[in-house]
Amino acid sequence: MCGMKRRGFLAAAAGAAVAARAQQTTENLDKAPNFLFLLFDKCRTDAIGAYGEADVHTPNIDWLARTGVRFSSCYTPQALCGPARASILTGLYPHAHGVRKNVYPIVASKGNNVYQERISNPFHDPRFHLWDNFPFLLHNAGYQTGHIGKWHLGPGNPGFFDTWKSFNSLLPHWVGKPHESAYRPDIHTRQGVEFIEQNAGRPFFLYQSYYAPHEPLDPPKQFLEFYKGKSVQPAEYYAAVTNLDWNVGRLLDALRKHNILDRTFIIVTTEHGRTWIDRPGTVDGMSIAYDDASRIPLILRYPPLLPQGAVWKPGVSLVDLAPTILDTAGVTSYSPVLAGISGRGGPSIHGRSLLGEIRAGREAWSRSIVMQNISQRALHDSYFEERAIRTEHWKLILRKFDVHPTARDDELYDMRGDPREMKNLYASNRAVVQELAAMMRKWGEETGDVLAVELGRRSEEEKP
Repeated sequence: MCGMKRRGFLAAAAGAAVAARAQQTTENLDKAPNFLFLLFDKCRTDAIGAYGEADVHTPNIDWLARTGVRFSSCYTPQALCGPARASILTGLYPHAHGVRKNVYPIVASKGNNVYQERISNPFHDPRFHLWDNFPFLLHNAGYQTGHIGKWHLGPGNPGFFDTWKSFNSLLPHWVGKPHESAYRPDIHTRQGVEFIEQNAGRPFFLYQSYYAPHEPLDPPKQFLEFYKGKSVQPAEYYAAVTNLDWNVGRLLDALRKHNILDRTFIIVTTEHGRTWIDRPGTVDGMSIAYDDASRIPLILRYPPLLPQGAVWKPGVSLVDLAPTILDTAGVTSYSPVLAGISGRGGPSIHGRSLLGEIRAGREAWSRSIVMQNISQRALHDSYFEERAIRTEHWKLILRKFDVHPTARDDELYDMRGDPREMKNLYASNRAVVQELAAMMRKWGEETGDVLAVELGRRSEEEKP
């Protein structure tokens, strides 16, 4: 079904459902949770104190972790901005929603991770399937919706945000000359506070999206004071996260002021991290399946439903956020995508709500986590696409090269004994490779990922 037809179908289905549930929605709106979704750009786990780095300064985010749930094994489905953001919205992996590279209203660069044509509105592009998204459904359920900051899915409001103060990407962090003008994350936070002030008396969803700590690394100089004599480098990167933490505190104060802090479901995460070392396939520290870039912070806080001070160890993915938010809001019963009628074959949504398993304490790796990347840099004189599968113990990375399809450069890591992924065991542990490859093939068959099926079968059947 093309994008325009899917949009009309979803709008009609959601509209009919809202009408059918009008009385129930009206009765429950005063009890509905608010949502504050805080998204950073290119934020590593070690930039947040709650993840164990003593030399960083993030007291407000650390408080959210102490009074909420911190996820120690959250992964991005693709370590690139646009695809990851589309997965957050839809609960789908990139091969299903179709956004595999970054989109710009003009061609921003010749990089391998940028579409080389002008894309002004991905929501109206038949290549992409973005209309099955949770902000649209919250909007139709009566929520006041707002987006502030970096969007990276087109330059304009797709139509389901009541408040829109956003840009696609690439705006400088400073409005004018660096350190002599207003710092954009501070401006965006002021706008977020204003949104909370205006909507404190009714259910709202605020998508507060920051471009920092993405390069350029030039945060306000006072935040560098926290890193004098500290071991973390580059200090400007971590200082940028400390500035974001200060801004998070401003938003929390606005919620406290209106006595709605504990009625607000707060999410803190990023679309991907970044590596500081030279990894195969990356130019800017992203677009790779190594934990440096693909394992990311995730903190959820909502006292009415979630425990306080919990650390959740099983693997989760950004695709789980959409169903978790809709589940918390109680609107899943009229979401066409969650009802299983998306028409794409396989599961209608790839993520799952995290509420039930967390509340039940089912703390076990009950599923593997998959990552899908397109390389930024050539390897063996060829760009490549990769699939990776992560279990509690292992990570398998499989690659297909554009120019040399017969080339092999696959990797297996023992994530317990080698969490920094430095010793490739692919050639020496055939039994584990076959087991994980079979899991990847099965996952690909269930989700319609043709490449996962191909790569999984190849490694499953490959002779040592």
